[in-house]
Amino acid sequence: MSKVSIELPATASNDASLILRALNASNQSKVAEQLGVDPSTLSRLKNDKKSNDLTEVEFFTGLLSAVGLKVVNANDVYCSPEVAEATRVFLSNSFSSPDYMRILFK
Repeated sequence: MSKVSIELPATASNDASLILRALNASNQSKVAEQLGVDPSTLSRLKNDKKSNDLTEVEFFTGLLSAVGLKVVNANDVYCSPEVAEATRVFLSNSFSSPDYMRILFK
């Protein structure tokens, strides 16, 4: 079987980097234990290239990107673009009111 190299979208590449940095900063033996696998399995997920020239971590971040998902830190807070826009409008209207600003920054 011939190798077919693909290039990951930037978002998938960034997600793979985020996962790899988190893995490298963690106790991989404990992570493997939590997953019920041998630590060498994690190493293979990170390092072994498959026929498409991607590691399994890269493949799964590419899959997430292809279906419109992304990887974020567990402590990050998410809001939709609609909520962000509503917040922007609310704040711009609120900050134009001197009374509101006095109450807000008492």
